[in-house]
Amino acid sequence: MNNGRKIDLVKLFLDNFIWIIVVLVFTYFSVQVPNFITLGNLINVLLHASVLGVLVIGQTIVLLTGNFDLSAEGVLSLTTVLAMWLMAVPRTDAGGAQASGLILHPFIVIPIILLVGMLSGWLIGIMITRLKMNGFIVTLAMQLVLRGIALLISNAQIMTGSPPLFNWMGGARINGFPVSVGVTLLMFLIVNYLLNQSKFGRELRAVGANADAAHASGFDAKKTVTRAYIISGFMGAFAGWMLLGRLETSISSLGVGMTLETVAASVIGGVSLQGGLGSVGGAFAGVILLSMIDNALNLIDIDPFWVQGIRGLIILVALLIEAQKFRYKPKVIHENENGIVEKAI
Repeated sequence: MNNGRKIDLVKLFLDNFIWIIVVLVFTYFSVQVPNFITLGNLINVLLHASVLGVLVIGQTIVLLTGNFDLSAEGVLSLTTVLAMWLMAVPRTDAGGAQASGLILHPFIVIPIILLVGMLSGWLIGIMITRLKMNGFIVTLAMQLVLRGIALLISNAQIMTGSPPLFNWMGGARINGFPVSVGVTLLMFLIVNYLLNQSKFGRELRAVGANADAAHASGFDAKKTVTRAYIISGFMGAFAGWMLLGRLETSISSLGVGMTLETVAASVIGGVSLQGGLGSVGGAFAGVILLSMIDNALNLIDIDPFWVQGIRGLIILVALLIEAQKFRYKPKVIHENENGIVEKAI
């Protein structure tokens, strides 16, 4: 077997390694973890994967541009609190979070929270592309700002009583199957098609691979990055709608830690932190894997501190896999004015 053939096989294995891991982990948990394989528990896995999956779609789109979004959990926190604040009936007892008293219809509140998410993404995109601010600091700061607003609105208290019409997206079931899971799967299919078949998908990958080359090809890199953040903000708000509909309760701490999960799921699924490479299909496998692991650890009642450590280990393994994929990227030999050089492509 020649070296080029060997490299192609190794790269093919690494590209699909996540699905092999998903099957192996599922098989192991099915045998070793009590009640893991029950229908009710598998639905719980999918329910967790639905909210995380929506966030991961947004994160994947941003990662493809060579950026990342640390604000997602802040968007989720604010939109859940804001939605309840706008819809709930004010409390009559002393103390606790007080609703606005507007008691708005869900059909008014839903567009409002989605627009809030998109506005957050637009602001981030403007600060990064126009004001040349550091993306890590901007998105981290935005997460803190959004969660701070949620704390102010809710007074750090629990608010309950979201109306059934609002809860439909997160809590409804059709013949026992959660609507939220079906919507998330549909989103993955639509976004996967758009990334592979649309001009926008080509723009995302081109900008992530080489922003200067993308600009020379006629793509507006600044606009593409801003759009990616707007979509990510929308997905964060949509995930908030979905989660609140399932829990029927809001608190400003909702979503804590989910940002790292979205990055982990994306990278585990083969989305490159360097931009330009990856797919939502792989990211979907990463979502399923993390959801199964979280669920299994809860079933065996493992110490929460171990859960955090295991999540960190998973992220390190994902980075190792990404590094190996980069190592085995095809190379092309070409000659320039200085002689023969080797350049990775």
